This record gives sequence, structure tokens and C-alpha cells, in this order.
Amino acid sequence: MTAVAKSTDPRQAWSRGGGLSQARQSAPSQPDGTKTMTTSSVIAWWRAVLVIACLAVAVIAPLVLNENRQSVERVNVATQQMLRLETVRSDLLGAEAAATQALLMATDGQAPDAGYLGLADSASAELIAAAAASPSDSLALQQINTALGHYLAQLSVAMKTGSQNDMRQASEVLVNDLLPLLDTQIAAHTAVLESQGDNQQWLIAVLAVPVLLLVVASVVVARRTRRVVNLGLMLGLAAAIASLVIVTQLVTTTAMSISAVQTSGVTQAAAVAKAHAAVTEAKAIEGRMLLGITDSASGAQAYADATGQASDALTELGSADATDRLSQMISTHDQLVAATDPPSPELVASAQEPYDWLVSWLADQSSTIGNEVDADLSGHAATVEAQAILVAGIMVIAAVSSVAGLSGSLRRYR
Repeated sequence: MTAVAKSTDPRQAWSRGGGLSQARQSAPSQPDGTKTMTTSSVIAWWRAVLVIACLAVAVIAPLVLNENRQSVERVNVATQQMLRLETVRSDLLGAEAAATQALLMATDGQAPDAGYLGLADSASAELIAAAAASPSDSLALQQINTALGHYLAQLSVAMKTGSQNDMRQASEVLVNDLLPLLDTQIAAHTAVLESQGDNQQWLIAVLAVPVLLLVVASVVVARRTRRVVNLGLMLGLAAAIASLVIVTQLVTTTAMSISAVQTSGVTQAAAVAKAHAAVTEAKAIEGRMLLGITDSASGAQAYADATGQASDALTELGSADATDRLSQMISTHDQLVAATDPPSPELVASAQEPYDWLVSWLADQSSTIGNEVDADLSGHAATVEAQAILVAGIMVIAAVSSVAGLSGSLRRYR
């Protein structure tokens, strides 16, 4: 009877193994004789996994979002640079148109009006601004600037001599040397705008990983510890979900912003630039025709092509007033060409009115579109930069909360 009492005394069974702590550490056996992980080992394992996952996302997400911000900034820079170079192109064609008109209006013994110099100065200023805004274009813009200097020098000679041959040489420098260089740079920046940005939807899946791990960890720990709620894990889960929501919104809105610029902003900007260039080119062609630099047949065809391009672009912009002004410009051009040689100063001045209106309106449209695109994309880039830092901070909080929540449970089961 005494032996039976000793073998069934629970105090003796607990005293040799270190009490309750060792009992909790003992691993239950499976029917096949293998042992599962102890509760403390499971908690420690999950703690390490959650810390690694949360901190990894805290590093990866800001890096990817920084690429996101740079994509937005590249689109903005390309848009503004394209508009600047298109302005340079239009100003130069406008300068030639103004120069030919000045020669037509000049009377014997009177020096031609030098109003073309204002447009030449505007083109030079825009070219300087383009070089400052995009250092990577410096070599190409230097070549354009050299050709610009050559053109303005030749144009100045033509204005002093009034010679058709000198004016023809100036026009050839513009058409054959300067404009092709500008068109190449404009095409390069347009290609950047038309190219699709990197798809960063995968970042959303990366942010979902710590969310899923925290959910699984909460279930596993609850079953092991018989406690439904672990405050640390719940706080970490809330932080991870908040980061997921923020990143999803940023990635989505960035794609939408770039798409809006590509489909709407760039389309509008390209239409304005195309119309501006076509209108000024048509006016320059008109001047060459009236001065006898270009023959009537080839000049008429070139003028029709330029005004056709302008009409298509203005139709895309949807301005009835601008379309009417272009019609007036074409009508007065026909009168100038049909007039006795030389056309009267009154007719030349009348033909100038619709052209001046169009050039002024298109310049305002270009400036407005450029400012709107810059405001939208610059604001979004700043938002992405700030939110990237926020996401990193939130995921660090998620990691700390998870460690704190599991460390308390781990201390109880060791």
C-alpha cells in the first residue's frame, strides 16, 4: 500500500522535473512516435518569420515606390521639355514669317521692321531653359544652339540687304539644318511619353505577404496558447493592412496619372504644338512665296500641307474660334497671292490679324497645358515620396508590435 501511495503522489511527480515549466516544454508525441514542436519553439519561429517579413517590406516598398516617383518625374520632365522645344520651333518659324512680312511692308529707303528679333530672343531663351532643365540633352542642344546662331546671323544679313538670295539662304539654314535637329529632340522626348511605365502591381502582392503571415501566426498562436487575441499581433496586422492599402492606392493612382498624361495631356500638348508649328510654317511659306523665294506651284502645295496639318490639330483641340481664324488666314492668303505685285500694305496687315490671334491663342494653350501637367505630376511625385517613408515606418511598427506580442507569450511558455 505504501508503494502505491508513493507512485500516485502528484507532488513527487512534479518535483523531479522542474515543475510546471518543464511540463509545458515537453513535446506531445504523435501516434507514430514522432514529437511535434514545442509551443515555445513555434512562437519563436513565428516571431523570427514576422520580423524578417515586415522589415523586408519596410526596405523593399520604399525602394520600389522611389522608382515609381522617378517614373512620374521622367514623364513630367519629358512633357515640359517637349513643349519647350516645340515653342523654340514655332518661335523660329514665326521669326521667319515676321521677317518676310517686314520685307514686304518695307518701302524704298526704309529699313524693315525688326520685330522678328523678339521671337528670335524668345526661342533662344527657351533653348537655354531647356538646357538647364535637362542636362542630359546638353550635347544635342549645343548643336541646335550653334545652328540657331548661324540662322540668326544669316537672317540678319538678309534683313539688312533685303536680298532674295540672302533670305533664301537663311530659309535653307532653318529648314535643312536647324529644324531637323529640333525635330529629332522632340521625337526623343515624345517617345519617352509614349512608352509605358513599369508595371508595379507586383508590389501589392509583396505587401500582402506580411498580412497573410500575421493572420496565420495569429491563428497558430491562439490555438497553442488558448488565447484568442494577441494585442501585439493585432496591432501588427492592422499596420500591415494599412501599408497594403496605401501602396495599392499609390501604385494605382500613379498608373492612372501617367496614363492620363499619355492619353490626354500629351495628346493635347502635341495637338497644340502641331498646330502652332503648322500655322507659323504656313505663314513663313507665304512670305517666301510673296518675296519670290519659293515658286508658286511648290509654295502653294507646301502651304496647303501646312494649313491642312493645322486644321487637323485645331479640330482635335475642339476650338471653333481657332478653326474660324485659320479659315480667315487661308482666305487672306489667297487674296495676297492673287493680288497685283506687290500686295498693298493694308492687305498684308489684314492677313496678319488672324495669324497673330492664332499664334497668341496657341501659345496660351501650350503654357496652360504645361502648367497643368507639371502641377499634377509634381504633386503626385511629392505624395509618393512622403507615403513611401510612411509605409516604411508603418512596417517597422508592425515588426516591433509582432515581436512584442509574441515575446510575451514566449516568456510564459519557456
